[in-house]
Order: sequence, then C-alpha cells, then structure tokens
Amino acid sequence: ARGQHEAGPADGLTGRSGLRPRRFALSSCVADTNRLKSPPNRFDTPWKLALDSYLPALIELLFADVAALVDWSRPVAFLDSELQAIVPDSETGDLRADKLVQVTRRDGTDALLFIHFEIQAQRDPALPRRMFRYHYRIYDRFGQHPISLVVLADDEPGWRPGPYVGEVGPVRLSLEYAACKLRDVDLGPWLAAGSPVARIVQAHRLAQRTRGDEAGRWEAKLAFLRELRGAGLGWEDSVRVMRVVHGLLALPRELEVALRREVRKQEEAMHETMRSPYETVVWEEGRDEGREEGLQLGRQEGRQEGRQEGRQEGWRDGRQEGLEEGRCAAAREMLLGILTARFGPCDDATVQAIQALSDGSELMRLAQGAIHVGSLADFRREVSTRRDQPTA
Repeated sequence: ARGQHEAGPADGLTGRSGLRPRRFALSSCVADTNRLKSPPNRFDTPWKLALDSYLPALIELLFADVAALVDWSRPVAFLDSELQAIVPDSETGDLRADKLVQVTRRDGTDALLFIHFEIQAQRDPALPRRMFRYHYRIYDRFGQHPISLVVLADDEPGWRPGPYVGEVGPVRLSLEYAACKLRDVDLGPWLAAGSPVARIVQAHRLAQRTRGDEAGRWEAKLAFLRELRGAGLGWEDSVRVMRVVHGLLALPRELEVALRREVRKQEEAMHETMRSPYETVVWEEGRDEGREEGLQLGRQEGRQEGRQEGRQEGWRDGRQEGLEEGRCAAAREMLLGILTARFGPCDDATVQAIQALSDGSELMRLAQGAIHVGSLADFRREVSTRRDQPTA
C-alpha cells in the first residue's frame, strides 16, 4: 500500500523559513557569525532516535493505511542486530536510517515492517534496486515478505522513484514499495492536535531550509523552542522531541552557547523555575561529553599509573636480579680462589665451567666441596654430574 498525502502549505509554519522568528542581534552574542559553520547535518542519528521513540506515531502519520493493519497494543520487537547482519552500515552510511521491526497484525498474524529513511538530498537512481535487495535479503533470512516502506526526506520535489523492475527474456520481476515524501505531508492538522512526530518533521524541514545559513538556523531554532513551549506536549514528549530536534538543528558551538543564553533570558522573564526541555537535553549532552572526557582522562591516567607501576616493578625485579648476579659473582670468585690455592692457576675448561653456572646456592655448595676434591679434573666431573642431574 502507498502512503496517501496531499501537498499543501498548511503545516503550521509561516513563510519560507518555516517559523517567523523575532529578529535578534546575533552580533551581540557572537563576534563573527560569518566564520561559523554548522556541524555537518547528520540526519540519520536523529531519525533513528525518532524511530525508536515514536515508531507507531510515525507510521500513522506517514503510512496511515499500513498503521491500520497493525495491532499496536501488542509488543513491537526491534530487530536491530538482525538488520545489521542483513544490511551492514557500510551499505547504508550516513545518508540513510533503517529499522526492521516485528509487529502483530490485527488478524493475529506476525508481520515484518522494514522502514527505510532516504535522507540524501540528490536523486539516487539505485534506490529501487537497493529496496529490492533489502527486501529479498529479509525474505531469505525470515522466510517472510516484509512490508517495505520508504521515507524520502529530501527537499527535491521532482524526485519520485518508482518500483524496481528486472527483466531477462520472458522473466519479469518487480517490487513495489510504499513511499512517502516528507515535504508532501500536510502537518497542519497534526500540529493542531499536538502530535510530537509532526514537530519532528517540522524541525526537519527547518533544518533543510536553513542549511548553510547559520544565523537563520539560530533564529529558526529559537523560534521553534518558543513554539514548542506552548505546543501542549507533556514533559516526556517535549524532552523526546527536543532530543531529536537538537540533532536536526545542530549549530556551531558558539551559536549554541548564545542560544542557551537567550533561552535562559526568556525563561527568566517568564519566571520559569523548572528546567526546560531544551536545557534538559543540553545538560544531558554535557553530561555525556563529560563522561566521555572523564573516560578518556581515566584511560590516560590509568596508562600513566600503569607505566609508573611497571617502572617500580621493573626496579624491584632489576634490583633482585642484580643482587642475585652479585652473589653469583662473589661465589665464582671464591670458588676460583679455593681451586687456585689448591691446584694452581685454573685451566680454561675449569674457568668456563664455573662461569657457566648461574645458581648462587649451587656455586656455594661447589665451593664447599672444592676443599676436598682430588684434582681439577675431578672438580669438572663433579660440575658436569650436578648439571646433568634432573631438577627436583
């Protein structure tokens, strides 16, 4: 089934840039906005978060006929690991966001929903073939045809990919998938009804319209926050929406700091005492960044402590080895002295046999026995015998 939507301006937005923001003197907040560049738009991460948080509502907004087939009162299983094995990240990249979920139809049978978000802004003639490839891989893995849904999140009105068709001689194979273009969705009724997902789509459109315009995005995000405050959403929904919107409307760090100051100023003027959804999300972001910095610092300190402990252990081991070598050297000198006193200068074979010994205790026992040995030859035989004896 195909998503049915009619294009129209009634989306709760005003003018080309969406919301009509009150103009602020950004130059008073940031010295030079022209040198600032927004972070690259990573729409995949925010939309994956939106799918995790609002899957049923998104399906209802974008694919009402498909949503009507599903019993949403039954558990929904996200098959992320299975999808990763079927469609690796190397194939999807940063321009797409995919979800595979198992749901229960109203007739009680299981069904698979495969939702594919196509985020890239340019035409991609390979999309139908890619959808066919994903479809048959899922079928091959589960033995069940998925309901394949495509969300076209680009802002190019003329791109409307059709079904996949493959023909070889008399053989013809085709796949039609349900497709919805975000720019076609009439958001007006949904915004008026307080739909959180409509706010997310609204923010996505703002992100597209302000791409490359940092000052315009700053003003649009501030106006969006002000409108979200009066949208009538509950606290949890407001925070969830803000987590997605914060990623969609990403700003350079300096502008984000300036935005936070302006939000605080407005909230103080309104005598707000509770932390706003925006402040909550920024706080979470700072906490996560702090945790990561702490982790990195902890790893660095751990490596430094490990090196220090290693040096200390090495010093102790080296000192012990040095003491043992010193005892062995003293024992060798004493042994050679006893043999020289009894038999005269030792020949090279005897000296080499003594130098080859590295056990201090053994050298001391040989020195004690050298007092009674009959000749240097007898001594060498004694050394050879001890060396050949198995160690207990």
